[in-house]
Amino acid sequence: MIHTEDNIDVEHNDDDDRLVKLASDGDQDAFAELVTRYQSMVYNLAFHSLRIADDASSVSQDVFLKAYRALRNFRGECKFSTWIYRIAQNTIRDYIRSRSRRIMPVSLSEYDGDSSEVRQLDIPDTDPSVNPIMVYERKTRDEEVRLAIASLSETHREIVILRDIEGCSYEEITERLGLELGTVKSRLNRARAAVKDYLCKRNIL
Repeated sequence: MIHTEDNIDVEHNDDDDRLVKLASDGDQDAFAELVTRYQSMVYNLAFHSLRIADDASSVSQDVFLKAYRALRNFRGECKFSTWIYRIAQNTIRDYIRSRSRRIMPVSLSEYDGDSSEVRQLDIPDTDPSVNPIMVYERKTRDEEVRLAIASLSETHREIVILRDIEGCSYEEITERLGLELGTVKSRLNRARAAVKDYLCKRNIL
């Protein structure tokens, strides 16, 4: 039997419904499975909006805490993935509004004011046997891509994260963002063009 993308989405959503029912009845393992499935999506959305790994982790925890507390009120009017995404959107926006300090781009290592502590970006370690110059260049490119995505408008940034980082189908994106398919595709094209332009201006591409 050949599974299309739509068939896989349906099966995943049916399983989500099962897990939600179990979790709402107090099954901790079921909720843990839901967290495992969507923690990457939530964290990526938070990280590319806030640009600070610690803040993104804190917000992600808040998102799932809110979801757990509100789970009994989830009536299935939309997919669970859409519901958790909207909680994430609102939590991130609230965090940005409440944060008193200004968000500044963080370089690979940056001294914070009078403190001698160096802040490091949460970039996965690479094989130490690799040429250190190549490692540095790769990390620099990774950071520039992150900054390029962060420079997008909120609607364009969300679409890039969902499609190009999370690999969501167009159907999932239209539902989560409440947009028509044509709008999603056109905004994705503009977002990708903006990221490419950002990187070209910095001689990354």
